[in-house]
Order: sequence, then C-alpha cells, then structure tokens
Amino acid sequence: MRIKMGKIKAKKKGLVTVILLAQALLSYSQPSFYSQSLRTLFYSLPVACQLNVPSADTVVFCSGITPEKVIPVVFGWDEYEMLTHVGYRFINDSEMLQTVNPSIIRFLERETLSLLTAGNIEQKITMNRNNRFYVLLNGNTPQTGFYRSSTGMPHLLQQVNGINIKLEDGKRYSVDMNCGTQTLSFVFVADAELLTDMDKKERDNRIAAQLSGHQSKSQTPLPHVPACNESLMQVYNDSAFVCKGSKFIIPQINNDMYYRKNGSAFQLIFSNNWITETFSNIMLSSSERNYIVQVTQRMYGGEILRYELKSIDFFDYFSDAYDRYFGIETVERDTLTGTLIFTDKNASSIHLAFVSISIWDLFNEGAMQIQLDTNIPQHNIETIFGRSKKEKTIINQ
Repeated sequence: MRIKMGKIKAKKKGLVTVILLAQALLSYSQPSFYSQSLRTLFYSLPVACQLNVPSADTVVFCSGITPEKVIPVVFGWDEYEMLTHVGYRFINDSEMLQTVNPSIIRFLERETLSLLTAGNIEQKITMNRNNRFYVLLNGNTPQTGFYRSSTGMPHLLQQVNGINIKLEDGKRYSVDMNCGTQTLSFVFVADAELLTDMDKKERDNRIAAQLSGHQSKSQTPLPHVPACNESLMQVYNDSAFVCKGSKFIIPQINNDMYYRKNGSAFQLIFSNNWITETFSNIMLSSSERNYIVQVTQRMYGGEILRYELKSIDFFDYFSDAYDRYFGIETVERDTLTGTLIFTDKNASSIHLAFVSISIWDLFNEGAMQIQLDTNIPQHNIETIFGRSKKEKTIINQ
C-alpha cells in the first residue's frame, strides 16, 4: 500500500477503502513498539507522517524531512499490530525487492532514515562508526553535508538500479548500490543488536510476545520429506540411510536426517525401532505430527516465562530466518533429551532449546518440554552440550 500525504493513491481496480484509511490517518491511537529506538525514530518524523494504521507494508510520501524532497517512508507491523519497522523506502522495483535479503534491506531502510532525521548528524555518524557501520560514496567517506543534501544521499537512494549484498566470513556485510554513475556502499558487522537496533532484553521480550501467540498459516500438519541430494545420502546400516547435513561447531550437533527406503522412494524414519533417529527427524523436519510444546523461556535478567503452543506453530515461527541443528544428549529409561539450536541466518546469534520428551509422547503426539534461551552468542557450545538440564547455565549478554 502506498499513501501520499494529502492524497490517497489506489493502484487496484474499484474503490479502495479511502474513507477508512483517511479516518485511520486522523486517528488519535498511538502505535506500540518492541524497542525504544524504533519509538524514537517514529516520533522524529513530522507529525503528518506518523502513520498509526496497522498494515503489513505501507509507504507514506512525506515532506518536511529534507529540503525540497518528498521522502518515501515505509512502515511495517507484525501480526500483533505492533509497529516493527520504519524506514526510508529506497527500492521501488518490486521484482528487485524480492531478490534481496529482506532483513538487510529493512536494516538499511531504518538506518538511512535515522541519518535523515537525527537531531545531531555528526553525533549520529560518530555513533555509527563506533557501532562499525560505515557509509561510502564511490569508495570514499562522504562529507557530512552529503547525508541530507537534495543532491546527496536522499537523491542517490532514489536512483538505485542494482544492489549487491555480500556477507564476508559470516562476520561483515558489504552492500553496494548502483545509483546511476555513482556507487553508494554500506559496510557493517553481522551483529544482531546492530541489525535490529534492540538490546538483548528487548529482543527476548519480542520473541516471547510473538512466539507465545504465534500461529502457522497452515494449521494442518503436512507430511514433508526434506530434499536430499543423492550424493549426500549414505548407508546408515543394513536397512537405513542418513542424509548428511552440516554441523554446528561440534559434530554432535548437526542436521543429519534418517531415512528408510520404500521401493524407489526414501521415507523419513518414524518408528519405535529407531527411537533416537525418530527424535532427530521430528526436531529437524516439518512433520505431519503435532505435539504440545511446553516452553520455559529464560529471559534477560533472570526472568522466567512459561507458555504452551503446538509444535507446528513453534517450528513455523523459526522457519524463515533460521537454520536448525540438533543433537541427542541422553536416553534414560523412557525419556529422551537433546539440544536444538536455531542459528540466525543474518547475524551471529542463536536461540538454544533444551528438549525433553518421553518415548510414549514421542510416538503419540504428546507433550515435549523445551527450556529456551534466546539471543545468545555463538560460543561455548562445547561446554553447553552434554550437560544435564540442571547444569545448563546460559549467561545473558
């Protein structure tokens, strides 16, 4: 949806809800935020540009931010009507927008808008450098006046006709934008706090709020066998195969999947003759089985939250922006335990879940218990893995 202040522009046929949108724009309701920094950015905009209407992706063409320029400002809300994004919309080509990493684009949209609205631009630039975020023009550091000049950054960002995003060694991003005859570049670290502009407490609270009420778009679990390149499929024993995946730091935590052959087709193992293999498959694949997940989330500052949801909803929440790894820890009497790790695809941060389930529950879609530590650094996995539940201690940072 695109809105120009003073005029609502509808692209689709028929009368779009112009009156409702106009009324919403005049509403006195105020948006809710997960972070203080996003709240500050929102209220740094001219009042006429402060959109309060919950919508997935809305662009307001706003004046009063830079001289002689109308700025396209994008707003985004989540499914709970919390405002999660405000930024400078610099990619107008919908096809180009679909080919780039949305998390990185949202980060740059927010940061470029922050540069345009900062009360003290020099202080903002210094803070960016301290956070290891740099802006380059044709490979060189631009003058301070470049950021708000009508022929500087705001102008170039509306000339973007190509973009190249590189993640170097998993630690640093380099983004080059072709802007006519010039190249505008952004270099920054792959750090979760920088990319979200949220501290650990805010990120923990956001996950708790979103995950506890999350619902998958499909509420009917569907059987799914992850694709496996035949070159990765290895004989596991006389009647089973393993699709070798990748490890996470240590070999015991990986995303290997276990199969049996049915005619010419491979099927994921789900059998009480293969208990640990079944456990691994359930943790790593989309399954037609739907468990009750009882979550104990350990938050920043020692706060403990407990909530319950279905496994289809739990795994769906982490399906897009994370890679998944799992390792069996113990098989004692009738109970299985394991370490499940979700790694952020965009930043060096993980969510760690210590999973416990009885064998009966595993094969009867019962309840599993998950102790969840969110937003922790990727280190000390060797000391975390293999400890009992009582011994696990994650340091909040």
